[in-house]
Amino acid sequence: MSVVAGLSVRRRLLRNFSLLFIGTVTVLSLFYLWASWNNRDAEADDELEEVASVVVGRAERGPDGRVRLRFGQRRHERLADVAGLQVFVYDPANKETLIEQPSGMRAALPLSPEIAWKWAFLVIDRSGAPGQPRLQLLLATVQTPAGPLRVAVGRDEPQDTLQPRWIAYTVLSEVLPVIGPILLLAIGIALYTLTNALAPVAKAAEEANRITVDTMGKRLDTAVPAEIRPLVDAFNRALDRLDAGFADQRRFTANAAHELRTPLALLRARLDGMADTESADAIRRDLGRMTRLIEQLLAVSRLDSHMPMTKVDVDLVDVAGDIVARMAPLAVAEDKQVSLTAPDHPVRIYGNADALGAAVRNLIENALRFTPSGSAVEVVVADGPHLQVHDAGPGIPDEDRPHLFERFWRGRNRQGGAGLGLAIVAEVVAQHGGRISVNKSPMGGAMFDVTFGPQPQQQAAAAA
Repeated sequence: MSVVAGLSVRRRLLRNFSLLFIGTVTVLSLFYLWASWNNRDAEADDELEEVASVVVGRAERGPDGRVRLRFGQRRHERLADVAGLQVFVYDPANKETLIEQPSGMRAALPLSPEIAWKWAFLVIDRSGAPGQPRLQLLLATVQTPAGPLRVAVGRDEPQDTLQPRWIAYTVLSEVLPVIGPILLLAIGIALYTLTNALAPVAKAAEEANRITVDTMGKRLDTAVPAEIRPLVDAFNRALDRLDAGFADQRRFTANAAHELRTPLALLRARLDGMADTESADAIRRDLGRMTRLIEQLLAVSRLDSHMPMTKVDVDLVDVAGDIVARMAPLAVAEDKQVSLTAPDHPVRIYGNADALGAAVRNLIENALRFTPSGSAVEVVVADGPHLQVHDAGPGIPDEDRPHLFERFWRGRNRQGGAGLGLAIVAEVVAQHGGRISVNKSPMGGAMFDVTFGPQPQQQAAAAA
């Protein structure tokens, strides 16, 4: 059952058509062999009848009442061409045997009362002669100018009649040259028809493969054969349901984040008026983490909405420098440092400054989280455009690296965070045509390496 289920529709139909055509050819071949068999018998009977007419066709009865068979040299030659010819002619009026060749032929004739000297065509075995061909025999009373004569004409049955050799010869020389091309043409037409008929299915599959989260509004073309229209419609309805589910999820995330922002702002204002500064500082740190989580949720919601992102020429050095300057006080408060290494000229990238800044911030926050006190996080910007973030933390095990950019995945070392930062970074990098990888840093920890593809100005220069 699994093998049949794995066959494509095209192969199934082609297999069935081929079996149908082969079966048809087989039946036609058998019918042709049967017809040829009957035709050969008819031809053999006609030949025996012709031999009889040659032998007695010009018989004359003389004044003495005796019958003379008159045939010249030409008729002798025609008779000599018949393989294994046997002839017996008897005049019942004079009770005289006119021809008996070979001698004793009459004794071997099957003269039962039902067929004796009536028009009968027989095929008989030669008694006492195994291996010899059978005898095709005509027994008849023939009306001649000399009156009725009893004639028996026999000849050897052709060796190949009704034998495998004759069947093979007939099929190869007469059946296949006619039916073979028809079979091949029919299979070719069937294959061509199936290919054209299933082309809309292949097109629909290609369209389905091109549908991604970025093209959620796209639907399959419904200009397909009626047989697969229900499947295409069902697939489009499933996409509608998925779109609605994604939209509800994005609205919920965005609304929840926005609703949480207001009470957090009020809570921060009340903390500023608390007399117990130590408790206020502790709460303020927790509040900062909650605020950061909400900001990340909002960023995820914006990325999931797949709204068009405004892109302009951006200096990656400026973006990284601004984020490093903002993160420096937080790093110093934790007895850590953040440094920037960049060229003294702009590194241009065609992108969105806010999204790129959010990606750099998430990379720095992730590095600071795992870098021990007294250590530093280094941000490196280079031509390419190229961005690296190094830390001096414990590094990332090889088995964890495939999951780093999954949402809400935090690995074995759950030091704060909600597992959204690196997922946001990967999404932003992808939207800017880049790629991100993680390796071991010369500083001992992890190195996140972001490489962006060729920029529009670089492509224009290369084209020029």
